[in-house]
Formats: sequence, C-alpha cells, structure tokens
Amino acid sequence: WLRMREPHDHCARSVGLANAFAAAMGEGSSTVMEMACGLGSGTRFLSRILQADVEWLLVDHDPQLLAAVSKDMENTAVRYRTHQHDLRDLGGLDVSVHGVTTQALLDLVSHDWLVQLADWLAERRIPLLAALSVDGRVEWTPHDPRDTQVQHAFRTHQTWDRGFGPSPGPRAATVLKALLEERGFSVRLERADWHIPHTDTAMMSSMVQG
Repeated sequence: WLRMREPHDHCARSVGLANAFAAAMGEGSSTVMEMACGLGSGTRFLSRILQADVEWLLVDHDPQLLAAVSKDMENTAVRYRTHQHDLRDLGGLDVSVHGVTTQALLDLVSHDWLVQLADWLAERRIPLLAALSVDGRVEWTPHDPRDTQVQHAFRTHQTWDRGFGPSPGPRAATVLKALLEERGFSVRLERADWHIPHTDTAMMSSMVQG
C-alpha cells in the first residue's frame, strides 16, 4: 500500500509549502526529521526540493519498515539515518533537529497528542511541514446513491482510537493549526488532493476495498 500510494502522494503535495518550510529552516546544513516515516516517501519527495545540505532522521515505531527503507532509498542521493521510536511517547523523543516533516499522520492521532506536538515544536522553535491529512472529502465518479452513507461511516471511523486515543480525524489539520497559532507560529494550509484515474485499477480497487 505504501509503495502503491507514493506517486499519488507526490502529485498531491504542495511544492509551495515545501519551499516555505525550507525558507523557515534557513540556509546551511540541517537535520530534518520525518515522523512516522514509513518507507520514506515524504523524504524522497522533499529531498528533490530542499537544496540545502540536509541529513534526514527517519523515525518510525516499526522495525520492519525501517529495515526496508534502505531498499526504497536505492538510486537516491539522500543522506539519512533511522531511529526506532514509539511516537505515542513524544516526550521521550529527545533529538536535535532543525525541522520536522510528516505525512498521512495527523488524522490518526489524538487531540492530546496534537497538543503535545505543538508544545514539542514550540519548545524548540522549529518549523513543521505536515502533509496529506484526511479532511473527509471524497468524490467518486460515477456517483452512487450510497456514497454519502459510506463516506459518513468513513468519517466516523476516522475519529476512533487508532492507538493514540480518540482522534479529531478530518478536523486534525485545523485543530493543529489553532494549537500552533496559540503558540506564536504562522501556519498555512493548502489542499493536497489525490486524483486517481480510472486507469489505475490497482489503486482504485484498494480504495474501494478500504
């Protein structure tokens, strides 16, 4: 699934926000952490945009994913190291970095965890680039009369506990925006929509089944 969705993730992501993130970190060498890195899709996207001398710290709780990252980083010039850590213990993540990125994470965590993240970033005064958060919008073509019912069930499911506690789900990005602004951050939100053509049958089938 992670490999299948990567092209759609990269097409959806905002180059403008990536450039703003780079500007917020400033010039010179830097260390950037990707939280919940999976197979490093976010790092591969951003490494083509960030022109500075960057070393990546790839953090995930899953040792199997971290072991597989090196294969998915083949044929890239990305400098990285991995770090296994359970992000539910955000306070125990004692690392020195110049910026934090993550994708497809915010809608999985709890409101309390988002508060902890905002505090963690504020203590260090470093920028965050968080991409691909579910916001509840899905449009199918052709339309089916049951789409609304299915999407209501999906949005409800997004608020369940996925290991961090009850989640804001589709509201996660706007919740974190408010928390960061309360702590003095300037925050920009942009849409990052997947557009899956009918010819991509494998991805379409996974979306329907999921």
